[in-house]
Amino acid sequence: MSPFPAYPLTPFPPLVVNAALTGMTPTRERVPHVPLDAGEIADDATRCFEAGARIMHLHARDGDGRPTWRRAAYGDLIGEIRERCPGVIVCATTSGRADPDLDHRTDVLNLEGEQRPDMASLTLGSVNFPSGPSTTSIVHVEELVRRMRDAGVRPELEIFDLGHAHLAHRLIDKGLLEPPLYANLMLGFPNAAPADARSLTALVDALPSGTSWAAAGFGAFQDITTALAVAMGGHVRTGLEDNPFLDHSTREPATNDALVKRAIAHAQVLRRPIADPEQAQMTVGLLQTAR
Repeated sequence: MSPFPAYPLTPFPPLVVNAALTGMTPTRERVPHVPLDAGEIADDATRCFEAGARIMHLHARDGDGRPTWRRAAYGDLIGEIRERCPGVIVCATTSGRADPDLDHRTDVLNLEGEQRPDMASLTLGSVNFPSGPSTTSIVHVEELVRRMRDAGVRPELEIFDLGHAHLAHRLIDKGLLEPPLYANLMLGFPNAAPADARSLTALVDALPSGTSWAAAGFGAFQDITTALAVAMGGHVRTGLEDNPFLDHSTREPATNDALVKRAIAHAQVLRRPIADPEQAQMTVGLLQTAR
């Protein structure tokens, strides 16, 4: 089956919105509304959930607002978000951008019960950012997959270019990844795939068969990337981690819930339904059957 059915004559799948709330690098000086402490992050998650987001992509911060890998910083935060947002999907970062040590990156996977994340981000290779490289060797990718599998946490693939998509096939062949898969396709980031329809189509075509995908656009590219993904039947990642502005020409600051609402508005124009929590869980592979 073609990855691009004849929408809207073919019914759109319910849209899953993934809210990337904080990230590794945003500061209050550059991103005025970025949530930094656990209370602020939980408040933003609640507002985004009420607006229609179904996945919360989390980066914990310490008492000084700096990124932290320590599981204790995630545990209470995840528990609070689950209590406020019934059925929400929690995805914790295992990014090596600030700290490449594998034990640090995977400390969050050691949480248990309601504090353990449903998913964890898995970047399928190294990426160059303006602030410096985020390094993940293939050996580290494979070890991250093993640790996620042992913890019972599903990987959220982060794909910045075609080579990352091709690695997903090799990981399946080696028995490390098991479909169904869920992937974020990251467009417009420096030294990554451009934010245009040609690049998005190429990345979707390169994914393993049956992969559910979302697209994320960096900065000024976020809105156009959202529009492309919604129209193509994919899903969406949005939030202050990737984009600080509602309007890049005027530098009007964004909030996380405003960015979620803008993604929802794209779907409403096309009369595309918004996923409820159960539909979102099925989309990412946490549930195998729909009600």
